[in-house]
Amino acid sequence: MSNPYGAPPPFPDQPLPDVYQQQAPGTPQQPAPQLPATPRTLATAAIWLAVALTVAEVATAVVSYPSGQASNDVATSSVIDDSTMLWLIGGMILSLGTTIVMIPVYVIGCLWLQRSYELALALRPTYRMGRSVVWVWLGWWVPIVSLWFPLQVVDDVRTATARDEPRPSLAMWWLAWLVALVAGQISARVFASEEVLSHDALVIVAMLDALVAVAMVFGCIKWISIIRGITRDQDAARG
Repeated sequence: MSNPYGAPPPFPDQPLPDVYQQQAPGTPQQPAPQLPATPRTLATAAIWLAVALTVAEVATAVVSYPSGQASNDVATSSVIDDSTMLWLIGGMILSLGTTIVMIPVYVIGCLWLQRSYELALALRPTYRMGRSVVWVWLGWWVPIVSLWFPLQVVDDVRTATARDEPRPSLAMWWLAWLVALVAGQISARVFASEEVLSHDALVIVAMLDALVAVAMVFGCIKWISIIRGITRDQDAARG
């Protein structure tokens, strides 16, 4: 028996009102949040600067022994020929140039990584980054933690952007960077240990510089692959 005092049932083709999604008349629609742009220009700049630094390291390794011998000749001889001066000046220019190139390599590389970090969080807000964004900049030179913090930051950015899809390990890239870093520091200390180096010391410095060059070439190839891979993942994730 029907209830004469009850409300009539809704029409079959009329949906029930949704009080949580309805907006008052005249309320403007909320725009969808805008994702940060893919930092493609910074990625390209970071690649070319890494190549420039690697070329400088290779050139330094090539002139390491003759420029070291020229430094010895200048310290021990009162008569300096043109060849000695050319090797000495060439080594100094390469050493200074390598130091200068390191500055934009660091700045542009960190800018690219920070933009990629921010885009990764925007694409996947629920992903828990192991390190805060400040370590994008500090992780490379703060003692002790510089041995693994940058690797964690890059790996988190790549993982969050790729949404856990499998990617090649970063271990070989990071190992090459650590080898270049340690060998370069040892070479600099040996070279600065005495005003005049023995033949054996010059050979050791040249071998260490060659090791730095090989590690830098390998690491640069891997770094380019990492940057390009993250860029492709960023474009795919943004749709």
